[in-house]
Amino acid sequence: QAIENQLKICGYKSNVDVVALYLARQGLKSIPNLSQFRRLRYLWINNNKIQDLTFLIKNYYLTELYLNNNELTDISGALQHLCSLQILFLHNNELKKLGKTVKELKGMISLQTLNLFQNPLAYDPDYRLYVIYFLPSVQLLDRK
Repeated sequence: QAIENQLKICGYKSNVDVVALYLARQGLKSIPNLSQFRRLRYLWINNNKIQDLTFLIKNYYLTELYLNNNELTDISGALQHLCSLQILFLHNNELKKLGKTVKELKGMISLQTLNLFQNPLAYDPDYRLYVIYFLPSVQLLDRK
């Protein structure tokens, strides 16, 4: 329903035309598969209750993804195919495993801005060094 409302607001004629979807602050616990939006580049899903990211399986052209303020505990297998991603906000979730999370993001050679603060993994004493070492394309980590 939230997706249909957004499509009407933006006046999109067909799914192929959709390049941006704003689904923030909708109280969503899950999101249906978004593969029909082949050209989707910008996606806001922040401030919901999302725990699973399998709906992103075919959205290869995403350049900006806002997943902050959700209930994510693990992103394994959900984001590694997003090679065009430049901005990724994952702050204020429940991500605990630093190595596993960074491994998922390693192939994102275009990733420039990454927010992981306010996740349990960010309290690791070597957190910043680890992320910067394994994700050299990141220029802005946690707003710094």
